[in-house]
Amino acid sequence: MYYRKPTLKNLSQGARLEYVRRLRHMNEDDVVEYFGFGGRYPRKTFRSYEANYREPSKERLKDIAELYEVSIDAIKKYDFNDPIDVIYFHMWLEEEFPYYEINFDCDSYEKTDYNDIVQNAIREWKQMKKKRENLEISDDEYLEWKLNFKLEKEF
Repeated sequence: MYYRKPTLKNLSQGARLEYVRRLRHMNEDDVVEYFGFGGRYPRKTFRSYEANYREPSKERLKDIAELYEVSIDAIKKYDFNDPIDVIYFHMWLEEEFPYYEINFDCDSYEKTDYNDIVQNAIREWKQMKKKRENLEISDDEYLEWKLNFKLEKEF
């Protein structure tokens, strides 16, 4: 059987939800059954998430992340005022543009605990990219790492 990785339509939360669902080889009925949606239009709720008409609650997002076996950070709605969310966004941007490069001048940042966490995340990401480029890990392993990457946010 031949498998083709899904295409990410855009970087919205809904497109990312759909991408991961398809990556996990699930259709809408699988999700509907997992959550026990009923009624006349059981797919409507989840379709509204993937179409960006509705945003899942924090609890529902946690359940979706569990079903898809990904970090909540991979599928949440991003706050672009938060540099950590910008890092996650750039990880997704790389899915649209493979081998996309991002460069941060870590030496120009003020020395704070928060900036150290951001810099460490960027370093870890660059290490994983290098492993992929050196064929130490596969593209699938690299994607799984990104989908499950958890940046510690305790300061």
